[in-house]
Amino acid sequence: MAAESIINLKRPEYPKKEYTETGIVTRIEYIGDTATLEAAIPDVGDSWGDYLGQVKSATIEPTENVDFSVLMISVDKATDNADIEPGQLNAVSYEIRWVTVDRPMEEHPQFAIGEGGLNALTSADLIDIKAWRDQDPERFADLKEDYKYLRMGYEKTLSANAKLFARGIELGQETYEDKAPIAIKISEYVNGPPPETTAGLKEEPDGVPNIPSGFEWRKETADSTRAGGSLKWNLTEEWVGAKKILTDREAIYWDAPT
Repeated sequence: MAAESIINLKRPEYPKKEYTETGIVTRIEYIGDTATLEAAIPDVGDSWGDYLGQVKSATIEPTENVDFSVLMISVDKATDNADIEPGQLNAVSYEIRWVTVDRPMEEHPQFAIGEGGLNALTSADLIDIKAWRDQDPERFADLKEDYKYLRMGYEKTLSANAKLFARGIELGQETYEDKAPIAIKISEYVNGPPPETTAGLKEEPDGVPNIPSGFEWRKETADSTRAGGSLKWNLTEEWVGAKKILTDREAIYWDAPT
């Protein structure tokens, strides 16, 4: 390894790194006595100090003072994608967004079974609503208009809550627009890709500040993409919130009836 023998002549703002499609380019500039700089010029392909890679170019230019010059050295570190190691976390940013989600009316807080809503349905109500809905509208128009249906020859009337739900069906209101928060974490890694991660599981947003309260969360996204060259990646993680998470890709989250 060629020593950085003129380290004391290095300009304060150097080295400077550039992440390219092929690797890292490090640029270093020195200013000082021309003869001293010329004696220290490394050959192309040499190592230089502790900088990653090999010398790609070395150029010396005189200043207005003929006895002083500027030596510019470029060191190139190519990426070997076949043997790349996990990178280092460089920066993290966070976002909170809200999106519209269409949900079935059975999940609406006013109707949902067991949620204590003003017009909460029962399992029997759902059976009655389906039977009322499925009966022939031409043969049983009068029954349907009165929110009734035939069961084993007897008329069955929907409960007050089931009637309210059925009226919504008549009005075409079978789904409703809910608003779901999305917590987003964007992690920038350099010198290699992010560590292994996963998605599709119920979990709290990792480190995201000021997330909306009153929600359970499922991690929906963990995308690792190149950004600004082969040695920079962005890991984008997204968690979607819901009043209650019922499933993820491994488990269900509800209790059996008592």
